[in-house]
Amino acid sequence: MPEPGNYLFSNVGFSPSEKPYFAFERDGTFSELTPLSDVLTIRFDMSKRYCIGWGNIGTKERFPCPNHHEIDQKYEQCPACQQRTGFNPAFYNAVSVSKQQEAHNQQPHILYLAHFAKGVTKVGISFAGRGKSRLLEQGARSALILDTLPSALIARQYEVQIAALPNIVETVQLRKKITSFELPYDANEAQMELLGERDRIEGHLGKQFAKNDVLSLDGYYFSKGIPSFTDAYDCSEQQMISGETVGMLGTILFCRQQETSLFLPLKKRIGYKVELGYSETPISLPARQISLF
Repeated sequence: MPEPGNYLFSNVGFSPSEKPYFAFERDGTFSELTPLSDVLTIRFDMSKRYCIGWGNIGTKERFPCPNHHEIDQKYEQCPACQQRTGFNPAFYNAVSVSKQQEAHNQQPHILYLAHFAKGVTKVGISFAGRGKSRLLEQGARSALILDTLPSALIARQYEVQIAALPNIVETVQLRKKITSFELPYDANEAQMELLGERDRIEGHLGKQFAKNDVLSLDGYYFSKGIPSFTDAYDCSEQQMISGETVGMLGTILFCRQQETSLFLPLKKRIGYKVELGYSETPISLPARQISLF
């Protein structure tokens, strides 16, 4: 567990062991924290964004940016670290790919359907070695792995064809996800919807996929039960969150302070300076409760 103090907030997501985590960097050293029932305070300085460094796709090692470059707010890496990493998630649109990515793309990838709410389903692909991590980082409430395919290129070919079907998308924006979280969610209904989509896709493509079961993912986010979303406070304006951690839905952290649910989206705060502490800091809340949306 990292000691209290100031860090660069370098990542947020779910580990291969399917646990939520934050990653911090200071003085060239990375450390991680799994926020499960801990009392903590994280306060962000959003005035400047810095490069989060680079990674080795093959070994999964991470390295800090040698020059600690300040970068544009729409990026996470400086050009040099991006080139060192050699990874482009939209490789299919790139003119060329690095040798690292070419080797990565030749490994098995999963083709999946992620379900967020009634009628909100996206198709995607992910490196098979990541397990459920990619699904969890998106905040999918249920999911169906259609198949494990030999390479990213083969998986991508199916992804394009499936995304062309009505009511299946490739991207779900954060705001739509948050809106969907407010709605009642029926896992059994989601299961029937996903299985129906698989039948529709198989009929359209003329291909039979693996008969995998539908995954219900809520238990990975909140081990002690789902908090109330409708009366939670968004702490984005304060640029901080504090209290007992309740869980993390995708990359949205939930805490509880004085019987009040608080939340803070963390993905867009990667690359910013953060102050970490392990005691509760009172947060100035609005005079009235607001909904998650």
